Amino acid sequence: MSENAGKNSVRPADFLSPDGRTLHLYGPYLGTPDWKFGAGDHGTAHSHMRWHPLRREWVVYSAHRQSRTYKPSSDCPFCPKTADGEIPFDDFSVAVLDNRFSSFQKDAVEPPPLEGLRVGKALGTCEVIVYSADHRASMASLTRERRELLVKVWGDRVRSLMALPYVQAVLPFENRGEEAGVTLHHPHGQIYAFSYIPPVFENMLQSFREGASVSMLAGRAESLVSGTDTMSAVVPPFARFPYEVWIAPKRFVSAPDGLNADEVRDCAFLLGDVQARYDKFFGRVCAYVMAVYSAPRGAETFFPFHIQYFPLLRTPQKLKFIAGVELGAGSFLVDVLPEEAARSLRSVRV
Repeated sequence: MSENAGKNSVRPADFLSPDGRTLHLYGPYLGTPDWKFGAGDHGTAHSHMRWHPLRREWVVYSAHRQSRTYKPSSDCPFCPKTADGEIPFDDFSVAVLDNRFSSFQKDAVEPPPLEGLRVGKALGTCEVIVYSADHRASMASLTRERRELLVKVWGDRVRSLMALPYVQAVLPFENRGEEAGVTLHHPHGQIYAFSYIPPVFENMLQSFREGASVSMLAGRAESLVSGTDTMSAVVPPFARFPYEVWIAPKRFVSAPDGLNADEVRDCAFLLGDVQARYDKFFGRVCAYVMAVYSAPRGAETFFPFHIQYFPLLRTPQKLKFIAGVELGAGSFLVDVLPEEAARSLRSVRV
C-alpha cells in the first residue's frame, strides 16, 4: 500500500470521477483509479424542498432516489474493482465519496413556484463514508486503528463541510441492518450537510444554550454501560428507545476534530464496544441508527459533540416499531427502564 500523507492521516488523497463526483481516500490505499463509467452515464438530477406549515420543517423531495441501488446480488459498488464500482482501487482504508443518489446538491437550482406553498432549493451535500474495503467487516470487527481513523475522518469532513458558506449543520450517521433500511451491506455510513438547521438540531441547540449537558450523563453510575478515562457510553435516563446508548466525552468538545489523541482512542474503543455489546446481548446483528452530532453554525461554544444510538430491537425477536402515538403525537412509549437497560448492557462481556 502507498500512503498519501502518512499512516492514519486525516489529509485525504482526492480524485475526480468521470461524472464529476469527488472521492476522498484517507489512510493507506493501493492502486490507481480505473472507473468503468463515463461522464454522462449517471445523468444529473435535482431535489427541491417544501415547507411543512404544521410541523414547521422542510421536507425534501428527491424523485431520482427511487432508482438507487437496492440489495445488489453481486458487484457491490463499494467493493474494490467491481464492474460499476464507486471506489476503483485495489484496496483502501476509509473512502468518502459524493453520493450518486444525493438528496441535496451543491449546485441546487431554485424550483418553480407552487401556489400556496413555500418552496426552496435543496442546497447541501450528501456523502457516503465507507469504513473498509472488506465487505464483511463491521464497526466491531474493525481494528482500533481503523476506528481511530474513522473518528478523525468524521472530524475532517465536518470541518471541511462547515467551511462551505451555505452549510449550517453536518450529520454523519449510520443505518445498520435491513430493519434500519440498509440496502447495501458493505460497512458504511453517510454524511449530510444541511443549508438550514434541521429541527432536531434546533431543539437540542436551544436546550444546550439553556444549560443542558451530555458530559453530566457520563458521570451517572446507574446509566453507565462502558467507560474510559475520557469518554463514557451511557443509557440516558430519558431514553426514547429500549437500550438507547450515547457516547459522550467527559469534557466539552464541539466537534470530533477537537478530540485529543486519548479521546480519539477512547471514542474508537467505545464505537466497537457498543456494537459488540448490542450484538452479544441480542444474540444477533442489532439493527440501529447511529447519529454523530457536532455543533451547528453559531453554537460552537455550547453544543457538544456526542454520538447517539437508536437500536431497533427490544428483544432478539421483537422490533421496536414507531407506534401511532409516537409518530402522530411525538410521545414515545418505552418498555424497558433506562436503568435496567444500562444494567443489562453493562453486564455483557465483550
